[in-house]
Amino acid sequence: MQNYLKTMTILFRTQQSVLAYAMEDIKTYDLNFTEFSALEVLYKKGTIPVQSICDVVLIANSSMTYVLDKLEKRGLIKRYKGKTDKRIILVKLTDEGQKITDEIMPKHYAFMGNLFEVLDVKENEVLQTLLKKVGYYAEEKVGN
Repeated sequence: MQNYLKTMTILFRTQQSVLAYAMEDIKTYDLNFTEFSALEVLYKKGTIPVQSICDVVLIANSSMTYVLDKLEKRGLIKRYKGKTDKRIILVKLTDEGQKITDEIMPKHYAFMGNLFEVLDVKENEVLQTLLKKVGYYAEEKVGN
């Protein structure tokens, strides 16, 4: 049992360090972590419902509304009602939002990639496999 506690401590400290590393880059774009995360979801997935952004970014709808308000005021996103279900609010990048994300996302991905240069290809694959295994198992346990 003691060994698992050490593993958890290492995992949590690693997560904090990786997040701090990511924030060093994100703050250079005049965005906070949640704003950046919302833009990244839209960059990757295109137009999607607000709830889908919440599910990926892992924040409540009410908090996401505040984030989207800020991004909309900056002219980076646009919200509109769904055509078939008016209760669903869709979000998409504006032309300006697309231009900015096309510029910053590749830079951010390269910045983050530098962090993982410490691992060779096989180590990276093993790390991904192990993290997924623990993550899926935890999800399974919480779901029961």
